Amino acid sequence: MKKIVSFMMIFVLLFTIVGCSKQEAPEKNTKEEKVVEKEAVKIAGLKGPTSIGMIKMFEEKPLLGENIDASYEVEATPDLLVSKLLSKEVDFAALPTNVAAKLYNKGAGYKLAAVNTLGVLYVMTQGEEINNWEALKGKKINVIAKGSNPDVVFKYLLEKNGLDSEKDVKLDYTLSHAELAQAVAAGKIDIAVLPEPFVTMVSMKNKNAKIVMNIQEEWKKALGEDAALLQGCLVVREEFAQENPQAVKSFLEEYEKSINWVNENASQAGTLVEKHGIGMKAKMAEMAIPRCNIVFKDAKNSQKTVEEYLKVIYDFSAKDVGGKLPDENFYYNQK
Repeated sequence: MKKIVSFMMIFVLLFTIVGCSKQEAPEKNTKEEKVVEKEAVKIAGLKGPTSIGMIKMFEEKPLLGENIDASYEVEATPDLLVSKLLSKEVDFAALPTNVAAKLYNKGAGYKLAAVNTLGVLYVMTQGEEINNWEALKGKKINVIAKGSNPDVVFKYLLEKNGLDSEKDVKLDYTLSHAELAQAVAAGKIDIAVLPEPFVTMVSMKNKNAKIVMNIQEEWKKALGEDAALLQGCLVVREEFAQENPQAVKSFLEEYEKSINWVNENASQAGTLVEKHGIGMKAKMAEMAIPRCNIVFKDAKNSQKTVEEYLKVIYDFSAKDVGGKLPDENFYYNQK
């Protein structure tokens, strides 16, 4: 009997404790907060003009959405950036326009969202008297990266002006952008095709070096005053854009503001360019910005011009746009 009584007392005690626990729970009024994971968004550019327009965003990292965590990075070469795009590591990228077309034709999953850079190419010499295209005949000319945008554009203009790029001139591709600029600045190379900001760097270091051809002007002479040399653009990853249209809208709005600010505040922009490792010192960037032709034209307003530009490149060298012209889906349709 003692055992039975003891067991019953223990049972009653346990029942009481459980009952009390159930009554106390609501009184604590504890709530589990739902943790919302932020989506990491990667934005990348190249060292040089195509990233300068984005520099205010690098500095301020404007909010693109409540659940968006944006990060910015700069790649040294197009090849490094392309490898990240092919593996879909990047959501927005500033890169050469013909490279964007190549990526699209490979099925990489990126759309052109805006044009950000017009022509930035110049022919520089030191000592050579170059007043026209015929004066280049028989000359050695240094150009960066065979098959690159500067190379294709320059060879196209050679042909349009009656020179065979393989027979009438010797094109040398042995040096990179930076190496070529340093060699011209040191007086070791006579004729070179260089983009900004390297043109400004050479001019600052070598007083004998001078611009003898503005490739943007030569492009218009060859194709008409309405022709535009669209060297740089912004692409967006298609899947990201489909899932986050508002974030893309916010990004493009902030990007346009940044570009306008850069063009109006070259000195301050130059300081940020040096700070964020875009590839040049502040003073050099300040002096280069007016010749960098940084613009903002969204896909809708630039589609016709882009199509015309890519058609010229395609007709001259189809492989340099990926073997075919991009179709309508290449252009991001902002809703």
